[in-house]
Amino acid sequence: MANQNIRTPRFYPDMINYLMARGVAQNGEFDVVATGGSGATATRGIQTGSEAELFDMRPLNKVDFDTSGDTDSQVLITIDLQSENFKTNYIAILNHNLVSAVGKIRIFAGDISSDVASVDGSACETADVNWGTIVDAGNVVEVVNADTRTKATDDKSVVIEPGTDGSTIIRFTEQSLRYWAIQFEGNTTNTGAATNGTWGSTDLYVGCVMIGEYYNMPHAPDMSVKRSIMFDQTSIQESVGGQRYSNMRSFGGQSESGTTKSPFKLASKHHTMYGGRLAFDMDFSYLNATDVMPTEYASVQYGDDTAVEDVWNITHGNHIPFIFSIDKDSEGNGAESEHIFARFAQDSLNMTQVANDVFNISMRIEEEF
Repeated sequence: MANQNIRTPRFYPDMINYLMARGVAQNGEFDVVATGGSGATATRGIQTGSEAELFDMRPLNKVDFDTSGDTDSQVLITIDLQSENFKTNYIAILNHNLVSAVGKIRIFAGDISSDVASVDGSACETADVNWGTIVDAGNVVEVVNADTRTKATDDKSVVIEPGTDGSTIIRFTEQSLRYWAIQFEGNTTNTGAATNGTWGSTDLYVGCVMIGEYYNMPHAPDMSVKRSIMFDQTSIQESVGGQRYSNMRSFGGQSESGTTKSPFKLASKHHTMYGGRLAFDMDFSYLNATDVMPTEYASVQYGDDTAVEDVWNITHGNHIPFIFSIDKDSEGNGAESEHIFARFAQDSLNMTQVANDVFNISMRIEEEF
């Protein structure tokens, strides 16, 4: 979509960080539990970084894996969402180098922990989720940089092949499953989804893993929406004689080919990308009460789709970053421009009643790096 035109926004909040903020331990619940191939040194794991840093919502803080040391190894990340009541319909991998490392992503899920304990999803049951059916129906969708989506021959998993290093988002038919697995595997032998391939000579790195349920606003924001590009890391000082000079601590995101990329940046050099921090001030008028607040506020209402239930509560207001799209229909090639890694720049969500069971709300969203 040209010119970053603002349509109906979509939010991608992260369930892993929501759970950890509520006291769920990272270790044992969100883990790299197995890496290995057929080589003599088959167990290949983290070289730089730690498990926890895969989920720290700092995409430029990379975790590096020794995939070149055993080229038919796999990196298996398992996720326990603590309940089958939480809905899941998207997965995002931020700041990866899967193309340079010659890798791909395999996703599978189940209702018991043993379903996701084995590589390739071999222990999964199609009674829980049949990825073949979902793929055939066209319901595994490229949001950003997921050029090829292929079902496994046993229908127990789906394989995603990004077109470039950077960030990838896929969405799929909503699932109610507690246990999920994201497996990174080699792709040089071009074996497709049926079996693992092999890695290249460049080690895999990943900046951040996210999973959860995305939320579409009921309609577009009011016409008074404001978009800003801020250079807020610039400090201007003035001498006694009136001469001014400045210091710029950061020009914005980063983008360096073969090294690292801020989420949704495609440039290959710092000087070929736009600087500054994007921000959006949006008012949403005449929202039905059922689109704003959950049915009951005494406990989580898993089945409700509301701004408070699915976004504001999951991010803990301005505590946890999220992925934000200014147009829910911008997906596929070129969709990076409509997505930012963001945070709420407000500590309260004010809801003004303007008619019977009808509310206005305001949001300020700022880009994170």
